[in-house]
Amino acid sequence: MIRIGHNPNTNMLPMFHFLQKEQPLLECAIAEPTGHNAMLAEGRIDMAPISAFSYGEHWREYAVLPNLSVSTKGRVGSILLFSKVPLETFEGLTVALSDASATSVNLTKILLHHYYGVHPHYVTMPANLKEMFEKAQAALLIGDAAIQAALLHPDCFIYDLGEEWFKHTGCSMTYAVWAFPKRLLAEQAAEIEKVYQLLLEAKAKALNHMEDIILECQRMLGGSFDFWKDYFAQFNYGLDLTYVMGLEKYLGLCYELNLLSSRPVLEFWPKE
Repeated sequence: MIRIGHNPNTNMLPMFHFLQKEQPLLECAIAEPTGHNAMLAEGRIDMAPISAFSYGEHWREYAVLPNLSVSTKGRVGSILLFSKVPLETFEGLTVALSDASATSVNLTKILLHHYYGVHPHYVTMPANLKEMFEKAQAALLIGDAAIQAALLHPDCFIYDLGEEWFKHTGCSMTYAVWAFPKRLLAEQAAEIEKVYQLLLEAKAKALNHMEDIILECQRMLGGSFDFWKDYFAQFNYGLDLTYVMGLEKYLGLCYELNLLSSRPVLEFWPKE
């Protein structure tokens, strides 16, 4: 039995919608990215789409499944920084960070510190824009919470972090990778490979049946068919060399800015 993390946000539907959850090989645990980060580190699950930053924290212990990620090259649409003022004026102000993300929290710090040269104060809070704005001048939201906030609050500055990253680096951005502890290979390599094939099959089926994915998103959050079609057009769920280079750029900057204690090396399994 392989225990996997199941992320319920709409941006992960292409990975999970067609996954055969009834397979005796799988047991799913539903959580936001930070929940999966902790569960994998504590051994409560065996595999998950964890924050790319969390892989950077545990790169010596983890391996990454090839050809699976949540990435964009530019706009992402659901990792958004909401602000009462322009980014350039953030020096000394307070930014509220979502407690559901690790990758995006540190991407925010990279963009503000390294590229905009501003150093605000940070507080970590649950994803509620109204409450965040009561304590801070800006707020980072991810996933469905970000989509809903953008639809309800178009009257403030809204910065798309995927777009900001691409503007400053020219690189793609990988927000999540599928990872597992390398120690499992000693006894469960065959099971892990079977689950990997299930994930690849589920992804391929979803990408060939995006109408089904979009209809499910409309059922979950509303919105027009064209809105969701445009939203998913930004995403790449693979991890080819271009996206690996963008991921290495992000992890390298995390290390150089002392957000990570060591420079991560990506290790993939199964090797191709």
